[in-house]
Amino acid sequence: MVDYRSKHVNICIRFGQLPESSSNNMAELMACLRGWHVGLSTAEIEALAPQTKFEAISPRLLASSSQLKPAELHQIITCSSGVQCFLDDYVSINLEHETVEELLEKATQMIRGANFKGSLAVRTMRIDGRINDFSTQSTAGKIGSIAVAEQFTIDLENPEFEIGLIADGGSNIVACGWLVGNFDDSIGTANRRATERPFFRPISLDPRLARLAVNLACGPIDEQAVLDPMTGTGGFAVEAVMMGRRCIAVDMNQEMVDGTTENIAWALQGQTAKNDYHVLTGDACELPKTIDDSWHGQISGIVLDPPYGRNSHGSQSHYDLISKTLQSARAIISDDAKLVLIVPIIPDKNDTGEIELLHGQWDELNQLLSDCGAAMIGQWKEHVHGSLSRLILLASIAPLN
Repeated sequence: MVDYRSKHVNICIRFGQLPESSSNNMAELMACLRGWHVGLSTAEIEALAPQTKFEAISPRLLASSSQLKPAELHQIITCSSGVQCFLDDYVSINLEHETVEELLEKATQMIRGANFKGSLAVRTMRIDGRINDFSTQSTAGKIGSIAVAEQFTIDLENPEFEIGLIADGGSNIVACGWLVGNFDDSIGTANRRATERPFFRPISLDPRLARLAVNLACGPIDEQAVLDPMTGTGGFAVEAVMMGRRCIAVDMNQEMVDGTTENIAWALQGQTAKNDYHVLTGDACELPKTIDDSWHGQISGIVLDPPYGRNSHGSQSHYDLISKTLQSARAIISDDAKLVLIVPIIPDKNDTGEIELLHGQWDELNQLLSDCGAAMIGQWKEHVHGSLSRLILLASIAPLN
């Protein structure tokens, strides 16, 4: 059973199993990633669906033979920064050795296998360029005709159901399936950019990176909380609250605490947060004194974008600050907690793979993390501008005994 919703109509539909003749020996579910950072997007969907194994069939298309539950699909679409949509019960071809006619045959079986009828639209999207001698619009029209022959009606404005057709110019793969989500490339974070908030500073993170970092650290939304121990203007906290996560944001600067509180209220637009959150005045190096005992052991994710250069801790070095913050957090986190740490690096213009930190040495940072009970899981680079990139580190972190 699959819960399938068009972007226009809020309905629940039961899908029957596809007939055996329609199987293309591939997975039942395809995820399409957004193009802004494929590596981070892949890590994010793996964090949000930890029990599901995804296989990359192209950089932006991932396939899975495990059927995610309806609530899981919609949670990923709703809260993800890097996942654009899913194609459920999908079929596909590779135009290097298959034909459009073969895709249409598979699409016929897919549509015929649905145990529902109603109005339908076929939506199209090209990723990573065009495929030579292939027309998405012409193919979409033929799929629409197949649907009409199978007792569906076409409604492009307000359909009950949608079929997605994705043409991947980088791999020559064309896929279609029942669309969960939509092809709108906006994830709704643009209106929460730092410059749009009532309280901001120029150094604030892009909200899509802030949201993705929270998801990497915390995984699926549950009753566990995310901790932002140096919240600044509240970029992590805003995204966590908007996703319905429990959240604790801390800063020792009262101006930042007030500004974060204002930004969260602004983002909620008068709505009540789906879960509890707290913005607290306190020292990141002494978190157990700031955070109530009732939260101890309920924090499964730490997101940390430390200040560099001049900071609120005066002459304390940034490495000392990171170390003391992590040791402080270890006193209150859960057994399975994860850490996302974002640090500035010098751009690797020659793509050597080397990491040159803007402050300090890479070996020194690695040792610091190890000393703080952290074990590296993954690392990714994000280019900011000509003289600055960011290194996003994901690690497990052990609580203090």
